[in-house]
Amino acid sequence: MNAPLAAEQENDASDLESVHAQLDEIVAASGRVQVAQGNLARAQALARDHQADPKVRFLLLRLKELAGLNEGMSEQWEALLRDYPDDLLIVRHCASRLVKDRHVDDALSLIDRHVPDSTDNAALLFARAKLLSDIRAHEQSDELFRRLLARDNDRNVRVEFAKRLRKRGLLAEAYETIQSVAGQLVAGSKAAELASALARDYAFYRDLEPGEEIAGKDIKIVSMKHAILHFRDRKIAPQSPEKPVSVALVTGSLGPGGAERQLTRLAGELRRMADSEEREPGAMIVKPEKVEVLVKQHTEPSGAAKKQGLDFFLPVLAKAKIPVTEINRLPPVSVAHQPVGDSGLARLLEHLPPPVHYGVTRLAPILRANAFDVVSLWQDGTCLFGALAALLAGVPTIHLVFRGLPPNIRKDRYRAEYPELYQALAEVPGVYFVSNSRTAAEAYAEWLGIPIVRFHVLYNGVPDLTTGSSPADEKKWREFQARTADATETIGGVFRLEPDKRPQLYVKLAAQYLKQRPQARFFIVGDGRLQENVTALAEELRVMDRLLLVGLSNHVGYWYSQMDASVLLSRYEGLPNVLIEAQLLGVPVVSTPAGGAGECFVEEVTGHLLSDVDHPDLNEACEKIASMVDLARENEELKEHSRRRARELFSLEAMLEKFLALCAPFMPMSENDERIDIGPMRLMEA
Repeated sequence: MNAPLAAEQENDASDLESVHAQLDEIVAASGRVQVAQGNLARAQALARDHQADPKVRFLLLRLKELAGLNEGMSEQWEALLRDYPDDLLIVRHCASRLVKDRHVDDALSLIDRHVPDSTDNAALLFARAKLLSDIRAHEQSDELFRRLLARDNDRNVRVEFAKRLRKRGLLAEAYETIQSVAGQLVAGSKAAELASALARDYAFYRDLEPGEEIAGKDIKIVSMKHAILHFRDRKIAPQSPEKPVSVALVTGSLGPGGAERQLTRLAGELRRMADSEEREPGAMIVKPEKVEVLVKQHTEPSGAAKKQGLDFFLPVLAKAKIPVTEINRLPPVSVAHQPVGDSGLARLLEHLPPPVHYGVTRLAPILRANAFDVVSLWQDGTCLFGALAALLAGVPTIHLVFRGLPPNIRKDRYRAEYPELYQALAEVPGVYFVSNSRTAAEAYAEWLGIPIVRFHVLYNGVPDLTTGSSPADEKKWREFQARTADATETIGGVFRLEPDKRPQLYVKLAAQYLKQRPQARFFIVGDGRLQENVTALAEELRVMDRLLLVGLSNHVGYWYSQMDASVLLSRYEGLPNVLIEAQLLGVPVVSTPAGGAGECFVEEVTGHLLSDVDHPDLNEACEKIASMVDLARENEELKEHSRRRARELFSLEAMLEKFLALCAPFMPMSENDERIDIGPMRLMEA
């Protein structure tokens, strides 16, 4: 080869390396959509003369993904993989994309095609083990790593396996994996630093728990538990009822859910009371001084499709002049820059599960700066990121507010952190377990092995409903009346057309009921993703002429006033507001035994509870609906009983009083008090 040609090729190679380096930097700096979009033109200009290079194509596609340019992206990745089937970086990313889209089996098949398990090539098997780990196929990956170690005991494989075990929080396993080669590692190398760090961490955690307890456990969860237990001997000064308290209500979003509605109502009532000059002399209910709402997210991420209104209740809070802080927008403050004090605690805080770390770095600083007397954390996810943050901020009173059945029952919401989180928090003074139904409290207590007396029941507060209407509502009702002029009874339902509410089952119930009482008619107030499915099923069962799908309405009281009975067939519930609302207007109800549904009415008097939540018997439902319609017809005394009971248990005033009773421990508690001093069981039996 002549010298000029060699020099030219060397320059080309150097130029390509420079392009790779610059593109790597651009992609690394493009974590936000707007930044990625702004960097795209520069990256494309850099890549213009290297379009055939696989790494250039790979990095450009990564940048387009980060910029939110998703149209046709799958096809572009597939084309790149076809062109370079042996490029493991491309294989890894394509498999990871499939996992992200929940196509796990497809990701495994892709790896099988490109890096088969049948090969005898140790290097390829090592690559396969790493790929399986990358897509979180940990069982298969671990088995292959161990098989490779049993065959060759390669030091590099052992170090890589230890590194990946550590990343997953399996400290004991990572330590045992690297220990046998620790003395062979080059001093100062990354592998040697890993071995030293694992040895130090293993010794540290062995002082906290026996080694056999650490084995098989995610050390991030162990860290969370012991960080919480650090506060089990904290002292809480008694709170005088004469001293007002500042309250922070914390939740995940302000979307159109039941928990968000209740939090918004409670915030409004607290603000109203804080602004009021009225106070009974000698009252034992503390008065709020200020109330703020902290929400993880209420704005959509840039470039994302509009979801179901994360800010649905934001205008209500704004109108009530209640400050709202979006936690996602707060700058993270590292543990090293927070006044933790204890070195052991600081070390634990460096190894937390991601949601808990999120709360420690974003929420703890603002709670500390505002010195809230009460932090009320609503729903399991919020408890996970907020409880330790509140403890670190020195908040005296912390509420863990559960809004339905525990996550061990609702598997889609379960996280391994929850049992350790709650069991540790149960040992910390000033932490209160609060549920919106007795049923949910009993389920949490049984799941966690925590005495039921530790739970307080804060029933939903539901305002009185008016029966006023809009012209659109009246028009819908008149037209429905006209086409069902022979109707002698009206069965209604107020629920979203979503899977957990089982609207198709409601349609099947209507079809069966109409066979027995053909002069009935049905309607549903609410909308959702299953609207088309519900309509199709109603047409198939030939009940569309006796069924009205009202859609959303801001005048739900008007629709209750047209009902002879209200029906709810949910699979999951907390404390269903719709059953309480029906009771407030004297409408009898029939419901599945979902969550605290049975606590909303008096069985066999103002409502009926079906026998089975998973497989409701429609014959039983028809019989009970007919019974309630006949029992309540023209029975004003029964309707008044329903209204009176609903107001006593579920009024805004009752909710506010019970909440404030949980806001200040007025007297010290002995070890045997079990926190009965503020009457959890009395609340439960109300």
